[in-house]
Amino acid sequence: MITEELLKACRLAFEEYIKTMSVEYPDSHHKFQDIKTHSLQVVNNSLLLANAIMPAEEDKRLAEIIALFHDIGKASMIAKNLDASVILRDHATVSSKIIQQMDFFASLSTEIQSVILKSVEGHSKFKLPKLDTEQQTLFARLLRDADKLDIYDSAWRFFKEKNGLAPLMTADLNNSTEISEKILKSIQSGKTAMIEDLKSMNDYKLLLISMVFDINFKYTFRIMSEKQYVQKIYEILPKRDQIIDAYRGIKLFVENKFVS
Repeated sequence: MITEELLKACRLAFEEYIKTMSVEYPDSHHKFQDIKTHSLQVVNNSLLLANAIMPAEEDKRLAEIIALFHDIGKASMIAKNLDASVILRDHATVSSKIIQQMDFFASLSTEIQSVILKSVEGHSKFKLPKLDTEQQTLFARLLRDADKLDIYDSAWRFFKEKNGLAPLMTADLNNSTEISEKILKSIQSGKTAMIEDLKSMNDYKLLLISMVFDINFKYTFRIMSEKQYVQKIYEILPKRDQIIDAYRGIKLFVENKFVS
């Protein structure tokens, strides 16, 4: 059972982990703080979604624990000066291993442990694999949606306000006006674009708006529409026919989600 006391212990464990990393690796303090800020915002997003789809308070506490620790592995990998591509690929697995070593984890039932680990391990995969139970699937989908909401928000602030660190997946991208045909074909097929197909920052912007194809809950679409994330990112893309057509397809897809 996940009590309020256990949740408080998890919050403290998260704070202590980030603080310890900052003390041991002061040169990366700002990066650890970015992980903390992102994680706490994903907590907020998770609770926002959970309030709409999960009536039980214990489920909301579980959603918060999952969100708190989903990116904890990034801190460990940044401390080791690993490449951005390696961090992107492996941080969910590293997060899972760190969680299993924390004191609170052993006090949880095997079922809840599996929900946490499956959710964390699956949050950064291109596509969520088939999981063992409906409960695992529900929480994994919730985390993926909550994570994407903050990715949209932080990416928009980075582009518009030049606020914060560049997203990890943009580390090797150029600033040319190039647009990848593979990215456009993914969108035309109603699929999220793949990270390995990114070449330019414009490709990254298109990948962001293509993430709508991997949103799970109608309430998430409502939040996205209220925040106008897709429209805002589209507005900073060059207005070529292919991009305009891609945006129209995505906009229609989102609108249809409200009537489905």
